[in-house]
Amino acid sequence: MGLFDKMKNKVAQMTGQQAEPEAQQQHQHQQPQYAAPEPEPEQDDDADEDADEADDWGGWDPNDHQGYWRRLKQIETAGNNGGDEACDAKCRELGLRDYSHMQRVRDTFQKHFGDNHDFSQAAVQAAMQEQRDAMGSAASQNQEIFAPVEGVTLEHYATTQAKAATIGGDMGKWSQILQEAGFDQAKWERVSGEWTRRMSGQASGDMNATMALLTEYSKYFGQAGQGQYGATAAANAGGAGVYSAAGGGAVGAEPCTLERYAEIGGAQSAWAQQGRDVNAMLQQQFGMNALDWSNISQYWSAKFMADYRIAGRYGDLLTHYTEQYMAAGGGNPDSDIDI
Repeated sequence: MGLFDKMKNKVAQMTGQQAEPEAQQQHQHQQPQYAAPEPEPEQDDDADEDADEADDWGGWDPNDHQGYWRRLKQIETAGNNGGDEACDAKCRELGLRDYSHMQRVRDTFQKHFGDNHDFSQAAVQAAMQEQRDAMGSAASQNQEIFAPVEGVTLEHYATTQAKAATIGGDMGKWSQILQEAGFDQAKWERVSGEWTRRMSGQASGDMNATMALLTEYSKYFGQAGQGQYGATAAANAGGAGVYSAAGGGAVGAEPCTLERYAEIGGAQSAWAQQGRDVNAMLQQQFGMNALDWSNISQYWSAKFMADYRIAGRYGDLLTHYTEQYMAAGGGNPDSDIDI
């Protein structure tokens, strides 16, 4: 798998959500708009309603679902890192009395929105944005790993790499690319070696900073627009940047269907497990190279981030095709889908 696939897997691990049952998806409706609740009137001891079951929004905006999920994550992180006292302190910082009050607020949100797709999707968006914020903060504290190498910026390096991915082993074309980029072979080797060292994590002890560097590299690589799906990558790569808003969605027409994308991914997984030459098989079976796969992944990764249900469907299809290609021994299996 290529660099973009590794990054995609990282996002999937951070934001993985279980898809809703199909019947539930068919009955989604416009999310209700809730105003802040009025103070509850005093009740007699014989009142039918249990006060513990009354809605309590905790002063949080019922319509800000990403804000809700991000606050929950902050409380969870505080508790995991500092124990009960830190957890309660974070609750108070966010306008609640303590952890038990947070549980009541959480129950209220779940009661009203638990079956709502947009509410669940907001959890994915919040997790992605939190990760991007962490990468952005780490990047600002480790600016040295983004500094040009012998005058070669990260964007220049990524663009040159993208062009190189289109020529195979044609050394004549490679010499032309180097000349256009202003390099000779010796300088290229020095520059490439240093950028590789930085992206392997050897230049910073901060994993988020390294991930930020990799993310920005992938953005520039896609924006170079190289290969048969270059336009697709260029249109969608910007949304994957560290400083882009998370989950903006894919741009343009599908480069292939979701089923086809999953088949290509499953085939590569099977070939790798079988010890086959994945790049050669990719060209033979699908008329694609690693660059093409990376480019269509820019589109589908954006689709997954915008709707976790599509990501769930892809996961099922990927398992199906991996097993199918493993059973076929790398041949051309029947593509009928029954999962």
